Amino acid sequence: MSEPRPSLFRDPTFIVTLVIAVVVALGFGLVVPVLPLFVRAFDVGLFAVTAVVAVFAAVRLVSSIYTGALADRIGSSKAVGYGAIIVAVSSLGVAVAPSYWVVLTVRGIGGFGSALFFNALLTQAVRTVGPDQRGRAVGALQGAFLLGIAFGPSVGGVLAEPLGLRWPFAIYAVFCGAAGLVALRYLRPQRTAADDPEPTVDAESLGEAGPTAHKPQGIATTLRLTRQFCADRAFVAALIMMAASRWAGAGVRFSLIPVFGAEVVGAGKAMVGAALTLAAVTHLLVLWPTGRIADTVGRKALGGPAYLGFAVVAGALGLATSVPAFLGVMALYGVATGLTSVTPPAVVADVVPVERTGVGVGVLNTAGDLGSVLGPLVSGWLAQQYGYGWGFGISAVLLAAGGVAALLMRETLPARAGSPAGTRT
Repeated sequence: MSEPRPSLFRDPTFIVTLVIAVVVALGFGLVVPVLPLFVRAFDVGLFAVTAVVAVFAAVRLVSSIYTGALADRIGSSKAVGYGAIIVAVSSLGVAVAPSYWVVLTVRGIGGFGSALFFNALLTQAVRTVGPDQRGRAVGALQGAFLLGIAFGPSVGGVLAEPLGLRWPFAIYAVFCGAAGLVALRYLRPQRTAADDPEPTVDAESLGEAGPTAHKPQGIATTLRLTRQFCADRAFVAALIMMAASRWAGAGVRFSLIPVFGAEVVGAGKAMVGAALTLAAVTHLLVLWPTGRIADTVGRKALGGPAYLGFAVVAGALGLATSVPAFLGVMALYGVATGLTSVTPPAVVADVVPVERTGVGVGVLNTAGDLGSVLGPLVSGWLAQQYGYGWGFGISAVLLAAGGVAALLMRETLPARAGSPAGTRT
């Protein structure tokens, strides 16, 4: 029988993972309020400003699958370090950029580094813990990012005032460079395929064996693995859930909701900011309990009700036309975002072979990035053409689809699956 697992917060590798997440998220938050102003200072139009933001997201989107496989090939700890260093170089490039086109180019490079870093860090988190701790690991990692991002914008705005618009990017470069060096020095993989119960899809069924089986070779192999994983209904359910939650929890939350609060609710800028902060706080507060539920009650038992509940909250948002109602629904919006954010990564880690976790996470984050990119565009267009109710309604429909997908999939938490895979010898 295996020995009892220590607490996550007594695991030095996991603690290092959280510290890296906080540092990089804090640095990212530094540049959020500064980037549009910095780009605008090159005397370019608004479309050029948004293009700099879009190129980062677009490169991340097209890079996620490849960088997930790359994390498997070189090791998640090295991928975290290299990804952070690439982002550091990109940010330093922005800080010293002499022209708009240089900023656009280096931000695109930073998108690749960001995809590599975030895919590898999530892979590291779920790979170095057991199935009975994955939900809490994902929740703790997301909480670390939220803490960093929450404080970053205020610090970045304060620094930009006396130091100028270039300095936050230089500081971000230092943060990412330091995080990358720490990852290369202190992050160590702690688990192997032998440590886990039998996954849904093993290496032999993928047609791979031998000493290089754990190293995906190129995009063709990665796409073949993706098709194999998608034969599993639980994996597909995780993709649907991830796309829906990122559509509503990231895309619509930070694009359509602030405008709705100002134009329909009639809330001032401070009140809209308070509503978004309230959602972030409630999101953060439920992450750890949510992870515990996922690790004890089960992924399916959490995912189905959570996504259906989020659908109700998203649909109700269009009816919250007074300030008190708006604040109340935003508090619930944060809770729902937290309740739905843990399940998809845990399911993917449950059903793919441990040596293929990077590929699975890369595919999962690609689905999430699609939701983040399409959410503001589609919901914004619907809101403009037919009203905010339609814009929020499409989020509700997708979230409901995620809930149904969760209810139809099997339980993947080994302890609750009722199969030999759920036992350890």
